[in-house]
Amino acid sequence: MRKRGCQNLGILFFCTIFLKMLCYGLFFFAISSKIGKRHLRIRRWIGKQREGVFMIPLWIWIIAVLLVVGIAVAVLLSSYENKRLTVEYYEIESEKIPEAFDGYRIVFLTDLHCAQFGENNQELIERIDECRPDMILVGGDMVISRESSNEEVPLALMKELSAKYPIYYADGNHELKLARNEEIFGVRYKDYVHSLKEYNIHHISNETIVIQSETGFISLTAFDLEKKYYQRFHVPRMPLSHMESVVGSSPGNIFHILLAHNPNYLKTYADWGSDLVLAGHFHGGMVRIPKFGGVISPQFQIFPKYDAGEFHEGETTMILSRGLGNHSIKLRLFNKPEISCIELKKRD
Repeated sequence: MRKRGCQNLGILFFCTIFLKMLCYGLFFFAISSKIGKRHLRIRRWIGKQREGVFMIPLWIWIIAVLLVVGIAVAVLLSSYENKRLTVEYYEIESEKIPEAFDGYRIVFLTDLHCAQFGENNQELIERIDECRPDMILVGGDMVISRESSNEEVPLALMKELSAKYPIYYADGNHELKLARNEEIFGVRYKDYVHSLKEYNIHHISNETIVIQSETGFISLTAFDLEKKYYQRFHVPRMPLSHMESVVGSSPGNIFHILLAHNPNYLKTYADWGSDLVLAGHFHGGMVRIPKFGGVISPQFQIFPKYDAGEFHEGETTMILSRGLGNHSIKLRLFNKPEISCIELKKRD
């Protein structure tokens, strides 16, 4: 198995912008210092000094300027990266893959959060077309569970893609929040799922289906995690018995794909019997530091074990997408939106 990714070109952009903003900040500081009083005094600081005044040290001004410059750079770079789509390529080899699915291509989409890439998401659609998928799997969080939001953008995207490709759609925590809180969101979830089905999209929830060709088949399960498995500051243990009580037993010797939005539970997914797990939710860790990975997860895990890319647990492979969009904090640094293009290969 191997992964081929597009190299991040944002580092040069970051350095250039940072140096420019740093120069502007220092220039502004020098000018303002000459124009203002030579010694700036304030009447109140943390405590009263003997003379009732306190001079702000030069180092505090420098730190303040650098902080402002850093924030400005982060905002500019994040705005740039939020629109820089990349395609990540993966190959999954297994003896369980039937010959009919040797070379079968899957595009995996997750965490759109109503983002748009070009007018009517045409840039996104074109990049998907370039992958020439045999089917599209959707891992959830295409919507935003907010009263002020709506589902027009993801529905328009799903409608256009469904005219070209078979699509299998599993929910993420945002879809499930809509579903579980009708007193807040009304029937938005029901209307959304109804529209998906009108477009002949297979919406699957806590069930296993068979994907069949003329001479072979594989299986696909969608696992909806309960709210407690998305709580912040704590990752509760998920026993295998819980997963089995929700989705039943694994299909056995059939090559099996699991759509499970939260990557934290790879060990449970592997013990259950998944061959390939497709997950999202973490948005790549928001900020990615070269050689260290993602910085923080939506559950406020610092440097989470699973952030983005390919992971292994026994005979199970998990592909964790960086996702396409974001919602509350629209921040991406060295972390471009991802389309995952996966090719299945039969191992001799």
